[in-house]
Amino acid sequence: MQRVLAAHPQSTRYVTSTRHHCVAVSIPFHRFLLQPSSPSAGEPAPSSPAFIEVVVVRAGTHLFAIDVEAAIEIRGPETFDRPGSGARPHLTVRGHALPVVDLRQAIGLSGFAHGCPAMLLMQAGTETSALAVDEVRDIESVPRHNVRPAADSPFGFCSNHVTLDALGEIPLIDPSRLR
Repeated sequence: MQRVLAAHPQSTRYVTSTRHHCVAVSIPFHRFLLQPSSPSAGEPAPSSPAFIEVVVVRAGTHLFAIDVEAAIEIRGPETFDRPGSGARPHLTVRGHALPVVDLRQAIGLSGFAHGCPAMLLMQAGTETSALAVDEVRDIESVPRHNVRPAADSPFGFCSNHVTLDALGEIPLIDPSRLR
Protein backbone atom coordinates (compact mmCIF):
# COMPACT_ATOMS: atom_id res chain seq x y z
CA MET A 1 0.00 0.00 0.00
CA GLN A 2 1.47 3.36 -0.98
CA ARG A 3 0.47 6.58 0.76
CA VAL A 4 1.64 10.16 0.50
CA LEU A 5 2.60 10.80 4.07
CA ALA A 6 4.47 14.05 4.53
CA ALA A 7 4.25 17.32 2.73
CA HIS A 8 6.97 19.93 2.90
CA PRO A 9 5.27 22.87 1.11
CA GLN A 10 8.34 25.12 1.28
CA SER A 11 10.43 22.78 -0.89
CA THR A 12 7.67 20.72 -2.58
CA ARG A 13 9.40 17.62 -1.18
CA TYR A 14 7.06 14.80 -0.30
CA VAL A 15 7.64 11.44 1.30
CA THR A 16 5.82 8.32 0.21
CA SER A 17 5.82 4.96 1.88
CA THR A 18 5.11 1.37 0.93
CA ARG A 19 4.77 0.22 4.56
CA HIS A 20 8.53 -0.13 5.19
CA HIS A 21 10.31 1.75 2.40
CA CYS A 22 10.22 5.55 2.19
CA VAL A 23 10.99 7.50 -0.98
CA ALA A 24 11.20 11.27 -1.39
CA VAL A 25 9.66 12.76 -4.54
CA SER A 26 8.94 16.27 -5.75
CA ILE A 27 5.34 17.09 -6.59
CA PRO A 28 3.96 20.62 -7.05
CA PHE A 29 0.95 20.16 -4.74
CA HIS A 30 0.56 20.53 -0.98
CA ARG A 31 -2.60 18.56 -0.16
CA PHE A 32 -2.94 14.85 -0.65
CA LEU A 33 -5.25 11.99 0.03
CA LEU A 34 -3.45 8.94 1.33
CA GLN A 35 -4.53 6.36 -1.21
CA PRO A 36 -3.53 2.74 -1.71
CA SER A 37 -1.84 1.69 -4.93
CA SER A 38 -0.73 -1.60 -6.39
CA PRO A 39 2.87 -2.76 -6.16
CA SER A 40 4.87 -2.73 -9.39
CA ALA A 41 4.27 -5.69 -11.71
CA GLY A 42 6.22 -8.72 -10.56
CA GLU A 43 7.14 -7.04 -7.26
CA PRO A 44 5.68 -8.49 -4.06
CA ALA A 45 4.15 -6.06 -1.61
CA PRO A 46 6.54 -5.57 1.32
CA SER A 47 5.32 -6.61 4.73
CA SER A 48 7.00 -7.11 8.04
CA PRO A 49 5.28 -7.44 11.38
CA ALA A 50 8.61 -6.58 12.98
CA PHE A 51 8.32 -2.85 12.12
CA ILE A 52 5.85 -0.03 12.62
CA GLU A 53 5.77 3.24 10.71
CA VAL A 54 4.82 6.42 12.54
CA VAL A 55 4.14 10.00 11.50
CA VAL A 56 5.96 12.43 13.82
CA VAL A 57 4.09 15.65 14.66
CA ARG A 58 4.91 18.64 16.85
CA ALA A 59 2.67 20.67 19.16
CA GLY A 60 4.59 23.51 20.80
CA THR A 61 7.95 21.93 21.69
CA HIS A 62 6.45 18.46 22.25
CA LEU A 63 6.86 15.67 19.72
CA PHE A 64 4.32 12.88 19.26
CA ALA A 65 4.05 9.85 16.99
CA ILE A 66 0.93 8.46 15.30
CA ASP A 67 0.75 5.04 13.64
CA VAL A 68 0.77 5.62 9.89
CA GLU A 69 -2.17 3.21 9.58
CA ALA A 70 -4.38 5.86 11.23
CA ALA A 71 -3.21 8.67 8.91
CA ILE A 72 -5.48 9.59 6.02
CA GLU A 73 -4.24 12.93 4.75
CA ILE A 74 -1.66 15.57 5.60
CA ARG A 75 -2.70 19.14 4.94
CA GLY A 76 -0.90 22.46 5.12
CA PRO A 77 -2.15 25.60 6.86
CA GLU A 78 -5.88 25.44 7.58
CA THR A 79 -8.60 27.81 8.80
CA PHE A 80 -11.23 26.24 11.04
CA ASP A 81 -14.96 26.54 10.48
CA ARG A 82 -16.82 27.77 13.58
CA PRO A 83 -20.43 26.52 13.47
CA GLY A 84 -21.59 28.77 16.32
CA SER A 85 -20.47 30.39 19.52
CA GLY A 86 -19.09 27.90 21.98
CA ALA A 87 -19.26 25.06 19.44
CA ARG A 88 -16.22 22.95 18.73
CA PRO A 89 -14.40 23.98 15.54
CA HIS A 90 -14.53 21.75 12.51
CA LEU A 91 -12.81 21.54 9.15
CA THR A 92 -14.81 21.04 5.98
CA VAL A 93 -13.02 18.65 3.64
CA ARG A 94 -14.67 17.77 0.33
CA GLY A 95 -18.08 18.64 1.77
CA HIS A 96 -17.65 16.73 5.06
CA ALA A 97 -17.40 18.55 8.40
CA LEU A 98 -14.68 16.91 10.49
CA PRO A 99 -14.22 17.68 14.19
CA VAL A 100 -10.92 19.43 14.95
CA VAL A 101 -8.80 18.11 17.82
CA ASP A 102 -6.32 20.80 18.85
CA LEU A 103 -3.20 18.93 20.02
CA ARG A 104 -1.75 22.08 21.62
CA GLN A 105 -4.87 22.50 23.75
CA ALA A 106 -4.96 18.75 24.54
CA ILE A 107 -1.51 18.98 26.15
CA GLY A 108 -2.27 22.12 28.14
CA LEU A 109 -0.82 24.79 25.84
CA SER A 110 -2.76 27.70 24.39
CA GLY A 111 -4.87 26.38 21.54
CA PHE A 112 -5.03 27.56 17.96
CA ALA A 113 -7.47 30.45 17.57
CA HIS A 114 -8.89 30.15 14.06
CA GLY A 115 -6.46 27.94 12.18
CA CYS A 116 -3.22 25.99 12.37
CA PRO A 117 0.04 25.63 10.42
CA ALA A 118 -0.49 21.90 9.73
CA MET A 119 -3.28 19.35 9.94
CA LEU A 120 -3.33 15.56 9.98
CA LEU A 121 -6.59 13.86 9.08
CA MET A 122 -6.80 10.55 10.91
CA GLN A 123 -9.10 7.60 11.36
CA ALA A 124 -10.15 6.13 14.70
CA GLY A 125 -12.48 3.23 14.09
CA THR A 126 -15.24 4.57 11.85
CA GLU A 127 -14.68 8.21 12.81
CA THR A 128 -12.44 10.66 10.96
CA SER A 129 -11.07 13.73 12.72
CA ALA A 130 -8.64 16.55 11.98
CA LEU A 131 -5.63 16.89 14.29
CA ALA A 132 -4.38 20.49 14.47
CA VAL A 133 -0.59 20.63 15.01
CA ASP A 134 2.29 23.06 14.64
CA GLU A 135 4.17 20.76 12.28
CA VAL A 136 4.04 17.37 10.59
CA ARG A 137 7.69 16.33 10.59
CA ASP A 138 8.68 12.93 9.25
CA ILE A 139 7.73 9.33 8.82
CA GLU A 140 9.86 6.91 10.81
CA SER A 141 10.04 3.14 10.45
CA VAL A 142 11.00 1.54 13.76
CA PRO A 143 11.20 -1.99 15.16
CA ARG A 144 8.03 -2.95 17.04
CA HIS A 145 10.11 -3.76 20.11
CA ASN A 146 10.76 0.02 20.34
CA VAL A 147 7.06 0.51 21.20
CA ARG A 148 6.55 0.19 24.95
CA PRO A 149 3.68 0.87 27.38
CA ALA A 150 3.68 4.41 28.79
CA ALA A 151 2.63 3.96 32.39
CA ASP A 152 4.04 7.39 33.32
CA SER A 153 2.60 9.43 30.41
CA PRO A 154 0.96 12.73 31.42
CA PHE A 155 -1.20 12.48 28.30
CA GLY A 156 -4.27 10.26 28.61
CA PHE A 157 -4.40 9.80 24.84
CA CYS A 158 -0.95 8.15 24.75
CA SER A 159 -0.83 4.61 26.09
CA ASN A 160 2.56 3.82 24.56
CA HIS A 161 5.92 5.42 23.83
CA VAL A 162 8.03 4.77 20.76
CA THR A 163 11.82 5.10 20.73
CA LEU A 164 13.17 6.72 17.57
CA ASP A 165 16.88 6.76 16.75
CA ALA A 166 17.30 10.51 16.27
CA LEU A 167 14.50 11.76 18.55
CA GLY A 168 14.62 9.40 21.52
CA GLU A 169 11.44 8.30 23.28
CA ILE A 170 8.22 10.12 22.32
CA PRO A 171 4.55 9.47 23.16
CA LEU A 172 2.55 7.40 20.66
CA ILE A 173 -0.95 8.83 20.18
CA ASP A 174 -3.89 6.44 20.23
CA PRO A 175 -6.41 8.25 17.96
CA SER A 176 -9.36 6.49 19.62
CA ARG A 177 -8.40 8.13 22.96
CA LEU A 178 -7.88 11.62 21.51
CA ARG A 179 -11.08 13.69 21.75
